[in-house]
Amino acid sequence: MANNYLIKGDSKEILKNLSNNSIHLVVTSPPYFNAREYSQWEKLDDYLNDMRNIFKEIFRILNNHRVFVLNVGDVQCKLGAQPWTLRRIPLGALFTTMCQEIGFEYVDNYIWDKGEPQSYRHMNGVTKFPFYQYPINSYEHILIFHKHILDQTRLPCPVCGSPHVQNNSQSEIGVQSWECNNENCIERSEGNRGKRFSARSIMMQKGQKEENIIEENLKKKWRKDIVSFSPVIKIFGDKNIAGHTAPFPEDIPEMAIKFYSYKGDTILDPFAGSFTTSLVAMKNGRHSIGIEVMPEYVKIGEKRLRNYTKQTRLDNNEKHDIILLDKKNLDRIKIQKSKVFDKENYIRTKQKRGVTPINQTDLQNLSISQSL
Repeated sequence: MANNYLIKGDSKEILKNLSNNSIHLVVTSPPYFNAREYSQWEKLDDYLNDMRNIFKEIFRILNNHRVFVLNVGDVQCKLGAQPWTLRRIPLGALFTTMCQEIGFEYVDNYIWDKGEPQSYRHMNGVTKFPFYQYPINSYEHILIFHKHILDQTRLPCPVCGSPHVQNNSQSEIGVQSWECNNENCIERSEGNRGKRFSARSIMMQKGQKEENIIEENLKKKWRKDIVSFSPVIKIFGDKNIAGHTAPFPEDIPEMAIKFYSYKGDTILDPFAGSFTTSLVAMKNGRHSIGIEVMPEYVKIGEKRLRNYTKQTRLDNNEKHDIILLDKKNLDRIKIQKSKVFDKENYIRTKQKRGVTPINQTDLQNLSISQSL
């Protein structure tokens, strides 16, 4: 049973109720400063301060060695009431600096090419003279951040289970590496060095299962850091058929979920909008938590998720629980541990098995234990 929580409330308050290191992936697109009627702040500093506080909470609740995917566009807006305060705000750059200051590692910046814009308001009546020319915005940033907090909890060897390991520095900043000291361990280097590993490498190796294979067409689509796909078509005639003024395309959470999470993980979107991230998580065998402050958008999200559960599909072997919450009943949230790698469970499991010398005849038993 996959749990899909739709929470009505403000992320600044809701996120405080989630446990440390409990979320396996965060993917979101925050409201842009004063770009919509539902995202208005008196000053840019107020907006940036709110975003900083939310990103701090995301850093706290995101599990170690996991990923934060942040979609944001630079905006043209007025910083005050007067027309002459109109400025272009480089939110991509501001958010990158902000997240690095919080502790995230900046990894990548995909540029989302949204294609040919329909508007020609930048043409200034086709004025042909200097200083009248500027481009209309047709791209957004998809920023990729990693969370790496140096954790020196001694981990048993993933091959033989021995607790006799030594510090092997860091495989990268914030990722503690270990080396197995059990001379009977089956995996030794030519120089008789023991297995080298980290919590991150154990997770990544255990996640190499058929259910987590990324299809080739998705890998090809995102093989460059400039990716082209169309925004959601929201206006048909004079009607907003999406129900949201800035709907999130499924392309972004699909990439994030398949590239940076495993089946059974919990995916969070703190600015859920019409709950596209939750819908894509549901389609791909993940649990989800979506937080949205606008009640009408929560209703849209619930309708979308329930409509999906009613569809008849050949692969319809998963059941989904859709749970509506607000700040009064957050104690009902039950976040599942990762079924690929949970540090505490990994240590307990290895301790129960104990340590025995391993040789070639034990390979079959070894492969069974590694799959658990």
